[in-house]
Amino acid sequence: MSSNKINFLEAIADNYGIDRNSVVFKYIERKTRASERGSKARRSLGNLYALYVLAEDYINENFEGSSFTDLMQRMKAMPFGSKLQNHPLDNRLNDEVKRQFNVSDNMLPVQPANLEDGRKARKISIDLLAEHNMNPGSSASFIVDSIDSYITIIDDNQTAYLNEIEAANTDAEVAEVIAEAFKYNSDARLFEIISFGLLYLHFVKMNIRFSMDGAETLQQLTLYRTGRTNANDGGIDFVLKPLGNFFQVTETLDFKKYFLDFDKVNRFPMSFVIKTDLTPEEVRNQIKKDALQQYSTQQVEIYMKLFDEIYTLNELRSILEEVKMSTHSVSTLKEIVVRCFKLEYGLLDE
Repeated sequence: MSSNKINFLEAIADNYGIDRNSVVFKYIERKTRASERGSKARRSLGNLYALYVLAEDYINENFEGSSFTDLMQRMKAMPFGSKLQNHPLDNRLNDEVKRQFNVSDNMLPVQPANLEDGRKARKISIDLLAEHNMNPGSSASFIVDSIDSYITIIDDNQTAYLNEIEAANTDAEVAEVIAEAFKYNSDARLFEIISFGLLYLHFVKMNIRFSMDGAETLQQLTLYRTGRTNANDGGIDFVLKPLGNFFQVTETLDFKKYFLDFDKVNRFPMSFVIKTDLTPEEVRNQIKKDALQQYSTQQVEIYMKLFDEIYTLNELRSILEEVKMSTHSVSTLKEIVVRCFKLEYGLLDE
């Protein structure tokens, strides 16, 4: 655990008399792992924000709860929250707490509530706030203060990287900042953004010739980023037009993850960008070897044939070296990364 994380979370818990064995403390501790700069943890905010607005109601003595619509509006108004969906209030927060701590239903954070006009409403679990004889109001304040502090920390971290790359003036400086994404403990979103920028420049130099009814056309290959890192997009991160190739970015070599990704798209072939120093051939061999321990040779071969291209850190570093040979390419890469970075973290949202 980072000292940064200990300092902010445990200090707040001590201030409010929060038991460190409580579900409230342990859940927030687990969800704030991305507070350390460079953490691989994804900054998933939906469940935290759902917990936040429910605790906020309790602090404001709104013990009857708020309408679903009101809670969602308040979540969306929070930093980086404009694109949040309703899943955390529906079931995602409760499901995660249930899965991680195996608590009874009365301890699940999101409890149903009925307003006088019959609107769909939610309120926080009093039993959760009062666990280990904690003061419910103090627990609610701990939730709000902890999440506020967490957001401040990751906002500072994100701004720091953005400032760093925007301040990079020479080609060498830009390349050095870009290469930070290749470090083992770099942020998952940053790695995806850098991968996109490099592969975009890699493919945009290529053209493909089509012939339809005797008429030939020449089209430039263009890579598109399909959504944000934590979007519910069915596992597709990039699409290469006009070929229609799918790309997924990942940091794991667990064969089950790859096979699941293929199943999500009805076993459509896919390319992968993988954060590893292994070669593409070594990746294929390891995935196949691991899969054969649980599946038949026939089953494994079906999935292995679905792998299109594999890009690892070796290929990405090679592309970056090519990019560094052109000032225009370096400038374009910087522009792509800055824009994707701002879009990813909601800095372009209205």
